Amino acid sequence: MESKKGVISVQFNWIFILIAGSLILLFFGSLVLKMRDVSDTAIAETILTNMQTIMTGAEVSVRTINPIEIPDKEIEFSCNSISVGKVSKPITKNKIVFAPEVIKGRLLLTWALDWNSPYHVTNFLYLTTKDIKYIFIEQLDDEAEKIFNMLPDEINKKREDISNIKDTGSNFKLVFFDVSSPDIPSNLKSISDKRISAVNINFNFNEIKFYEKNGDTFDFVKKVNYLSDPMILGAIFSGNQEDYECNIEKAFNKLNLVSKIYEKRTNSLSELYSETSCISYYDITPFSIDYSKASITEINSAINSIETSNQYLQSLSCPTIY
Repeated sequence: MESKKGVISVQFNWIFILIAGSLILLFFGSLVLKMRDVSDTAIAETILTNMQTIMTGAEVSVRTINPIEIPDKEIEFSCNSISVGKVSKPITKNKIVFAPEVIKGRLLLTWALDWNSPYHVTNFLYLTTKDIKYIFIEQLDDEAEKIFNMLPDEINKKREDISNIKDTGSNFKLVFFDVSSPDIPSNLKSISDKRISAVNINFNFNEIKFYEKNGDTFDFVKKVNYLSDPMILGAIFSGNQEDYECNIEKAFNKLNLVSKIYEKRTNSLSELYSETSCISYYDITPFSIDYSKASITEINSAINSIETSNQYLQSLSCPTIY
């Protein structure tokens, strides 16, 4: 009887040891996972803080390409936020950033252009990496050639006949000019849909059409109107049509605010020079539209009117609107 009790006691002790050991392993395992999560969160916070600083600095370095080393982490961009893993930080309404949906690799390329309509409104910031190849589909006319030449040489850009395009392992942004229906190059039909997209630019109608790959064809997404070359470049750099339109909305909201300032200036000048030949050109009518809601045609007409008035004022040696 005592022998049986001894055997049961030993078995109980082993069961207790196994349970206790499992609990200890579970405790330390969860502790390691929590510490890893805390570490990943801290790293993500640091990356995002540094990225915000980088974007602020790059935004004011107009017409200068800046290669910047970054951690080898996936950084996700949208119009209003930037994220690493589960951590995200906002992109303010005043900052207009055209970027791919995901940036990977250790080298970030930043580039900024000033946007004037007709006076300076804001700077557009463009982000990319060497992993993204921007291919301008030949043949290019003079206007298309101008857009190609605007892109800095450091950016992975190329003119190419569609039949000659090969899979180099990169992500691809194809830039077409006024074609009826963009085709996917035969050598790229088998690659992942996420690795390739396209825009089709029509200079005659100030239109940009966005396309996404769906198997071996391009699906049309949406047609939008643009106002100037920096907006065309924004479409080329944008990861998708939604982010592009969101950033353009930000731009027109900023234009509306800046225009109100110039409206007050023009009104003040018209009062100061009411008895002179200058008064004819201090017309505040072009400022009466809501630039954040007006059509591209209306905005373009207002801008042309302001530019014309400004040129006449300059020729008469009058104080200019801008």
